Amino acid sequence: MLSEVNIAGVYLPPFLVYACATVPLFLLLRHGLVRLGVLRRVWHPALFEFGLSLSLLTLLLLLF
Repeated sequence: MLSEVNIAGVYLPPFLVYACATVPLFLLLRHGLVRLGVLRRVWHPALFEFGLSLSLLTLLLLLF
């Protein structure tokens, strides 16, 4: 796990860094799911995407 990140004298929490790293991964995965038609088959697409983004964030936190 990262410690505080210093950017231009401002200390940022590691959670913010992980959350920012999650966004491009989520967008790539979402694009693939749209192309495969998975999001049309789920009950609540927005809730599914939220859960997916939280799962990606958790994976990043646990792995790095």
